Amino acid sequence: MQNRRAVVVGAGVAGLASAIVLSNLGWRVALLERRERLKGDDLGMILWASGVRALRALGVDATLDASGTPVDRFEIRSEERLSSSFSAALLGADDGTPSVMIHNAMLYEALVSRLGDSVQVFPATQVDRIDMVDLAAGDASRRWDADLVVAADGIDSPTRPLIAPGSPTVDAGVVVFRGIIPAHRAPERTTDAVEIYGPDRRRFGYGDLGHAGACWWATVPGGMRPESPQIQHELINRWFADWPDPVGKFIAATRPSELTQQPVRYVWPVPVRLHQPVGNGGIALMGDAAHGVAPILAQGASLALEDAVTLGWALRRSPESVPDALASFDRARLARVKRVARLSRRVHTIASGGRGVTRGLLRAVPDSWVQNQAASLSDWQPPR
Repeated sequence: MQNRRAVVVGAGVAGLASAIVLSNLGWRVALLERRERLKGDDLGMILWASGVRALRALGVDATLDASGTPVDRFEIRSEERLSSSFSAALLGADDGTPSVMIHNAMLYEALVSRLGDSVQVFPATQVDRIDMVDLAAGDASRRWDADLVVAADGIDSPTRPLIAPGSPTVDAGVVVFRGIIPAHRAPERTTDAVEIYGPDRRRFGYGDLGHAGACWWATVPGGMRPESPQIQHELINRWFADWPDPVGKFIAATRPSELTQQPVRYVWPVPVRLHQPVGNGGIALMGDAAHGVAPILAQGASLALEDAVTLGWALRRSPESVPDALASFDRARLARVKRVARLSRRVHTIASGGRGVTRGLLRAVPDSWVQNQAASLSDWQPPR
């Protein structure tokens, strides 16, 4: 793979992980990022055991390098009662790998620190051209020729329609608000990670970030709110005023300036392929650009890391042929991606039911079924 050139479009989790993999294989990598700085988001998230394994394969320890906090217990609740509770040991399968709550910015810093010397970063670069004849990517004034283009340009990827035109981005009709609370203001938590389902498509979850404090997320129907952060904070207080503790305490401990909001969208149906051969090279879709799943199961970061590790395996497996390697990548990823996407969409549909529907289903679904589904999402191992 010496002297081969790769262009990675997008410096999110998928793009950074892909650049690390390619650099480790001896590729020269141009990492193109539309933002002016490489910087993670100020939000917390769950990295499942599968993602922790993928991160380890990249040479990053989720707890030591990225300051992740192991999750010992997950809970799923309705407003009234505990519906399911299971230990993280179940999700770690036989090797005992933990799932972790992690601050996105810390994960980002850990990945950036692993970029090799052969990775050249081009910030403030908005890629708007992919040459499908003489493989290259570029913006209005520059062009980067490549043997491989990795499109890790997010859920609104302009590259995905070129490869999988039948897989559009779908608006879920809800918005998620997020908050990070410093440790000195964080409310007391009774468990490591909780998701509470309520009426009218409302959900509230929170997690323990250890020394970094705590994080929470709240999903409500509708579109992006144009009001000031102060008004948004008041609205969230109103929407969740009658929910049980510690929901109100998390909202009260959050300053309006610490709020973020984001529309919830996903890719459906899943692309029938994740790559396109171009001459002796090709294009690969990675992360949300490939399969942005309904975020209700918080699988996005883990799937992105799995993608990158699998790409590295495929390139090592077929070192002389990029098209053959990408075909292997497709075969290795599609079944996994489809399974996660279908389950995520199914759970999203359940959580979007009318008043009483979600509550009734949470009561009816056996605890063992929830545990088995959660374990199946975390059972991925790096290919060998």
